[in-house]
Amino acid sequence: MSTKYKALELDKPLTYDLEGLEVGVTSNCNFRCDYCCAYNRNDGQSINGQEVIRILEELPRLKRVRLSGGEVTLKFQDCLDIVTYCTSRGIATQLNSNGSLLNAERIAQLEKAGLTTIHISFNFTDAEAFSRYYNIHPSVYVKIRENITMFAKTSVNVVLETLLFNETQDNMKEISEHVYAMGVRTHEIQNSIIMGHTGWKAIAAREQLKNAVNELISGKKEDTTLYFTCMDRFMDAMGFQEQPGVHFPHCIEGMKQLHLHGNGDILISELCHPVIIGNIYSGTSLNEMYSNMPKPLEDYLEKRPCPALDALFPQGV
Repeated sequence: MSTKYKALELDKPLTYDLEGLEVGVTSNCNFRCDYCCAYNRNDGQSINGQEVIRILEELPRLKRVRLSGGEVTLKFQDCLDIVTYCTSRGIATQLNSNGSLLNAERIAQLEKAGLTTIHISFNFTDAEAFSRYYNIHPSVYVKIRENITMFAKTSVNVVLETLLFNETQDNMKEISEHVYAMGVRTHEIQNSIIMGHTGWKAIAAREQLKNAVNELISGKKEDTTLYFTCMDRFMDAMGFQEQPGVHFPHCIEGMKQLHLHGNGDILISELCHPVIIGNIYSGTSLNEMYSNMPKPLEDYLEKRPCPALDALFPQGV
């Protein structure tokens, strides 16, 4: 199943065509993470499942739908309806969740609906560190680990994502061992970047990032797949090399994938480039996005800004 994960990003994007859509099902969340609360806009906006399905029916070339938030499982039935619809069309689906609101029944329902991938953040190896960082009760950490372990026994591809930043940069080997012990064989490492719209600046320094990546690659088990995200543009300069089971996916936002917010706003990429390029309720057509390209999207594709590259190599590679 791991080969299906990030399938769009593993091919160098050369054409402009909407093949992936991330849908912000809700911006509400039961966590208050410093890294992503502004990224997810947390404005109370949401979109119901039947409306999402109506929008998807107008997009015949979609290959993947990723449901994100906020915390998507706050609207679990909507997620289930969307996944069921996408499965009927052969569209791969991914649920981005913090994992805290899942249980055995919900996991079974998602598997039956045909969910392709469950994507859960995993940054800490003990409940106390988790609780201090997220300001959440330690018992939630235990529940998340239980849910991850249950999901790993299903046919759904389980991906745990670790943010490589100053809180985790010296613990990546231990984190990787915990990922493996829970039965998960796909581990994504997301490079932290400075995001001006959040003021979040706790990024990993260049040498710490390099050491952490190399340690993970050298210690990788044969049946594990590693994805290093937001690193492809400087991987050569850092001496990183793809090899079996080690991938540096391409950033495809704006080329093959866009984000649809709950109020109808279309964004290139909320994480790095939170620019609204249109609204489906104000005349913008997702199906005609690249044949009638909005100027903000055209400008972005021409310049292709890369905050991660600028942070590590401010004077250029």
